[in-house]
Amino acid sequence: DSPEPSQPYNASREIVRGVSWAILMRWGMRSIGLVSTVILARLLSPEDFGVAAMGMLVIGLLYAFTEFGTSMHLIRVKEIDRAQCDTAWTITLLQNWLIALVIVLLAPSAAAYFQEPRIVEVMYVLAIVAFVGGFSSVGPTLLRRELKFDLDFRFNVYKKLLVFTATVGLALWLRSYWALVYGKLVGTVAGVVLSYVVHPYRPAWSLARAPEYLRFAASILPMRLANQLRDMAPKFMVGSLGSASTMGLFTVSHGLATLFTQETVVPMGRGLFPNYTKLASDKAKLSAIYRKVLAMVALVTIPVGVGVSAVAGDLVAVILGPKWQEAVPLIEYLAIGAVVYAISHTMFNQILVATGRERSAAILAWVRLIITVPILALGLAYNGVLGLAQATIIAPLACLPIIYLEIRRAVELPLSALIGLLWRPLLSALIMYLTVKLLHPEYLDWAILRLIWDAVVGAGVFVVTMLVLWVLSGRPQGAERICINMLKKGGRWYAVNAKI
Repeated sequence: DSPEPSQPYNASREIVRGVSWAILMRWGMRSIGLVSTVILARLLSPEDFGVAAMGMLVIGLLYAFTEFGTSMHLIRVKEIDRAQCDTAWTITLLQNWLIALVIVLLAPSAAAYFQEPRIVEVMYVLAIVAFVGGFSSVGPTLLRRELKFDLDFRFNVYKKLLVFTATVGLALWLRSYWALVYGKLVGTVAGVVLSYVVHPYRPAWSLARAPEYLRFAASILPMRLANQLRDMAPKFMVGSLGSASTMGLFTVSHGLATLFTQETVVPMGRGLFPNYTKLASDKAKLSAIYRKVLAMVALVTIPVGVGVSAVAGDLVAVILGPKWQEAVPLIEYLAIGAVVYAISHTMFNQILVATGRERSAAILAWVRLIITVPILALGLAYNGVLGLAQATIIAPLACLPIIYLEIRRAVELPLSALIGLLWRPLLSALIMYLTVKLLHPEYLDWAILRLIWDAVVGAGVFVVTMLVLWVLSGRPQGAERICINMLKKGGRWYAVNAKI
């Protein structure tokens, strides 16, 4: 049997520890990815990124349709044994083999949909990626179950470093989209090898617990499918335009716009879900932790997303280079849409499944999909790709009331408490945005200097405004107090260690 943590469980400590490692891991990976983007954007064209993105979309869609949620079940179940681990590995292996076969069969149809014949060969390579990926151990999942997030961090960052090295090297050599595709293959092979290094578990073929996993899949698959379709809908709509260059432009713009917001909240689930499940039977404690998490997400993502929108022009010039200037207006809207997405994602993600509300989570996911797709389609029809970017703000806003009503069933979150969590960072971010635009140093010739100036001014204005509003509000319990307490603890730790 896989060992469980022997020390007494402390919810606050483990939430902070798990989320911190998850965010640190994601930021470590995204930092590597950002450096990779800076290099690849200058070596490759938007068209190269577009061809690779089209193939990746298809494989992502197939994973959505065949995802059994084996990792979630392995983490959520109270007691595990060897048979459960082996069954999880076997199901994942079969899933990947099936995906590899379907990718090969769908390649011609995908090329016809995207009006891009080059993706046929790309998809053949991605079929190999899926086949090889099936052999990964469930060891990394067991690390999360055992709350060993430091080892989970090493596993993912090491894998990303190998992908970075291979992709950049291939781009310098090939100067085409094949660098991105072969880089994906290298990353998959590295992930398989590392999955056996980081954990002693060794798999064996078994379907002994398959009925248990199938029951869980039946409850979780509708939700995961709807969420995946919603996330992929914008890119599929852009892909239908039949322009690899436009597809690459939107894909890279979306990645850069959401880098500092979605890439903060999405990885939090790795740390939150195992801890939410442990607190599921104590609604009061779960609600308190949930509100703290939501407050911290709002405090971080709102100013960052609004800030990215404010400095989009110089950000593109510094990171992507002159041939990507068409990305600027897209990022201005996509960054704001990413803020709304981040808040809504934090509100409902993980918590419903952790509290045993898989059916409610699935219904909510499909309602969001039904609301989102028409809004995105109208945006695309009205104003092209820019209209689609604008619609990414409207769609999640339209879904927020429904999300809130459903969340109230799982946790205690009065409307007054929700407003109390959001209004100070929202108002502070608005003042920050206006100040940055007003004081933007257009006279400076270097984009990087303008970017640094705007970032320093924006951060300073936001922090000062937040503190003033917090004090005027009577210094309530919230994200501000959490940050101040963390700074105090950090100061005491430094004082003690400095003496040593």
